[in-house]
Amino acid sequence: MIGGLSVAVTITLCILIIHHRSYLTQIAQYGYIGCFIINILASGTLVMPGFGIIFTFTLGGVLNPAIVGAVAGIGEAIGAVGAYFTGYSGRGVFQHSSNTLHNRFINLLNRHGFKGVFFMASIINPIYYPFAVFLGMLRFGFTGFFLATWAGRTIKNVAVAYLGYFGLRSILQWLGLSF
Repeated sequence: MIGGLSVAVTITLCILIIHHRSYLTQIAQYGYIGCFIINILASGTLVMPGFGIIFTFTLGGVLNPAIVGAVAGIGEAIGAVGAYFTGYSGRGVFQHSSNTLHNRFINLLNRHGFKGVFFMASIINPIYYPFAVFLGMLRFGFTGFFLATWAGRTIKNVAVAYLGYFGLRSILQWLGLSF
């Protein structure tokens, strides 16, 4: 039930983002709230990969980068929950598997799961969405998944926002533009 609902929500979000992509620039005008919404959408679907990072970098240059990074981190963690539950709904794929590859992944997750999720979340990573789906399929603990994702994504986004703060601010000052 939850899995089917999460698949439906993910598909609906994808359709809405594609259909109303002109509204994304209007959302951006809302500052921190826009950052939060964009990062939920960017990490919760495959439609806008990389858009959240660009947005976080840009807002980090004009707003408080620590707050931008924290807001983007929680937004991405919430968005990743959709990917996790999409995988959770596909549990039948691995449910009765005695495959050695499946057993290796389970053993690896049991030993290093939290650290692995944290590492994958804390780097700029285009495969995090499928990774989150896979974790859901393997029934990795939801609380551990969310906390590791939140911590890793927050650290990554604070770094990206500060890069925007120092990089974008320097470029604007060099061009003689004030903000």
